[in-house]
Amino acid sequence: MDSSMEYLTDLEGTQVTFDTVAEPPFNFPAQKWIILEKLGEESNRLTKEDIAAELGPSDTAGKFLCRPASVEDDNRRAFLRIYQQVPIAGTEMKKAAIRASQAVETPPDHPELTAFRTFMKLDCEVVPRLLGYQQRQQDHDEGVPGGYITYILWEKVAGDSLNLTEFWRLPFDDRQAIRDTFRQVYTFLQCGYMPCMGGPSKIIYDKSSGQMHICGFKLASPFDEPQQWDDVNYFQYGLIQPSNSRFYLEGTPPETVDWIEDVNGWTW
Repeated sequence: MDSSMEYLTDLEGTQVTFDTVAEPPFNFPAQKWIILEKLGEESNRLTKEDIAAELGPSDTAGKFLCRPASVEDDNRRAFLRIYQQVPIAGTEMKKAAIRASQAVETPPDHPELTAFRTFMKLDCEVVPRLLGYQQRQQDHDEGVPGGYITYILWEKVAGDSLNLTEFWRLPFDDRQAIRDTFRQVYTFLQCGYMPCMGGPSKIIYDKSSGQMHICGFKLASPFDEPQQWDDVNYFQYGLIQPSNSRFYLEGTPPETVDWIEDVNGWTW
């Protein structure tokens, strides 16, 4: 597997068209969005041996920042994920018919789309809102003719990923207020999916309003039963530290006055 290749290039300024979705409870209008910036891409470029071992298909996933195409001064922003089947390693320059023979009949069920659809069905308000999705087949002049392309569009909520250095510099009461908000948000997130890996980057916090959302569902992990609260959830997202092995963030005093150790071995 090679994850270094980039396939979704030079898309800035291009337009993505979403057809109407009328699959209750999903009712998205036809819409067009302009790609403003590429934020990253992770490819899963597989060999013939990988495909024979049923590790496929070979594909890539890119994340982009977008704006509505209808009005230039519309300040709404959204994130777009493009999942696209790509040729098996070594066949990129083969004839279109050879590449077309690699096309899978049924697109994979991407956990990210499944999670967003589930959140929307359950009216879960602590995650970014799904704005639309689209699936189509690649054209004859694309990498895998007849192969899948899946688009997922979701809102860019107010705020930024939580900065742990800033967080641990705050007074205790302010840190505790953020923890309290996180616990409330985490409790509401009992909708069947969690980010595969916790971390401060998954917490989107708006300082001005105090609103918080959880993001990062590209590799969403399903669960069957509501999760019981445990303070280790704070640790997984960087909001508390083990007292016996604190991490010292750059610019954070190692002996901050109001860091508090509890009897369970956590520093708050």
